Amino acid sequence: MAVDSAHQIRVVVLPKSAQRNAEISRIIQNRLGTGWRVQRLTRGSRLFLLTTRSEHPVGTPEHARRSHEAALTLYRSDQFQRVEADVPVPVDTDPVIGAFGDNPCANNPPPLDWVHTLLRWPEAMAQMSSATRGGVGISVGQPDSGYTLHPNLGATGLDLNRDRDVIDGDDDAIDDLIPNPAWPLPNPGHGTKTASVIVGQGTPTEGIVGLAGRALVVPIRATESVVQVFDSDVAKAVAHARQVGCQVVSMSLGGKGFVGLKGEIQRAVDAGMIVMAAAGNYVQIVTAPASYDNCLAVAATGPGDTGWVDSSRGSAVDVSMPGSCVFVAGYNDKTPIVQMTNGTSYAVAYLAAAAALWLAHHGRQSLINKYGTRRIQAAFLTTLRWPGVCVVPAGWDPDYGVGRVDLLALLQAPLPEPQDLDAVGAFGASNDDAVTRIAAMISADPVRVRTRLAELLQVSTPEELNRTIAEHEGELVYLVLADRTFAESLSQPGAVGAFPPTINVAGVTGDLGARLAV
Repeated sequence: MAVDSAHQIRVVVLPKSAQRNAEISRIIQNRLGTGWRVQRLTRGSRLFLLTTRSEHPVGTPEHARRSHEAALTLYRSDQFQRVEADVPVPVDTDPVIGAFGDNPCANNPPPLDWVHTLLRWPEAMAQMSSATRGGVGISVGQPDSGYTLHPNLGATGLDLNRDRDVIDGDDDAIDDLIPNPAWPLPNPGHGTKTASVIVGQGTPTEGIVGLAGRALVVPIRATESVVQVFDSDVAKAVAHARQVGCQVVSMSLGGKGFVGLKGEIQRAVDAGMIVMAAAGNYVQIVTAPASYDNCLAVAATGPGDTGWVDSSRGSAVDVSMPGSCVFVAGYNDKTPIVQMTNGTSYAVAYLAAAAALWLAHHGRQSLINKYGTRRIQAAFLTTLRWPGVCVVPAGWDPDYGVGRVDLLALLQAPLPEPQDLDAVGAFGASNDDAVTRIAAMISADPVRVRTRLAELLQVSTPEELNRTIAEHEGELVYLVLADRTFAESLSQPGAVGAFPPTINVAGVTGDLGARLAV
């Protein structure tokens, strides 16, 4: 049965002790009243997802505030280790218009196959055996808006026996291409666009040819708006991809993240999957889950290996792939077309295809035998960092990562020795508290972020600061995306008096709003 997710409040809780749904329900009823549904976030998770209907639609400050108030009430009940509202954020965007405008190739479109040529795809295909060429045997789980049978996508590259709709809770991930007017910034057809660059089945001269055309995409419908997402649905989608045996997860979406999303990504990485996400567009910070240290973050470039000016970038970004002026299988209303577009959504999809080719070329089981299941992502990232695997043009901005992947060089690169994987660090090793999450998103020093929070929150002791951050964790991360002034104030040097911010606190609790009033 369809769920009216555009009018829903969601709160995620981690109990202090093992408890059953009925026990959690009694606590919720005592603290918040009736009308709440309690369920495990995912199979085997220690987290519980609480939902109820909202009188305010998602994306409004009223919805966000009501969600945050419920979370704060539960946290102060002292029954839970962590509590966070899962709130889609009305992102405070500020497109940076480059010399050629927001669509830099509008007046001079590149050839249809420019990405294939740039990445040396034909040469990479020649490097692969006929048994593995094109990613044979590799499945890419794709949390997105679902799939369509676009002529340049079709069913050949899709696994429709393992697809899932986590929004409606059924096994049909089809995208009806009808924008939901109740959902902010809907993106019908987005899943088809991103899947097409991975497994597109078009012709070289007239359509879209996927980089890993013999792999399979497992569509997982997890969002109707890839820029405003319920992160609990993303967590469910990642869990589904793991449970049905995908080897790669490609997330062309981003938001604020929430307690539990990083954990589901870690379960996928530990299961031998390569997990990646788009860095973000227009917001000038790296969105979650790309900002998590256990998820590969991908920024976007364009023709000539120039960085796309509206790509998010920063210290959390690992690598770049083409994302500006790329051709995808899109729609004009419901008429299928090939269109040129921009976005880190496509950059991460291209990297997912590259990962599929690398896994197929070397044999995933052989990689597991060499490194162990939990270190496959580390081996892939280490290979990306090998000299020559990524092109680094003159004047390259390191905030776009180590460079832009060359497919032929990726397949020809020597596999790292097991001890070499230590150089990439342990995925999921960093803390998942608000300070660490924010610092990764805005590419700031966590110590500075903590100091600035102490000033902005007007606390008098470290103990009070720790308590306030724990109580308002999700709200603080929410404000980073919802209010540019707040995000900028956290990376400014000096005392708060030298940079007096006026922060939009409409979407947070009255308690936090009062603390941030200047």
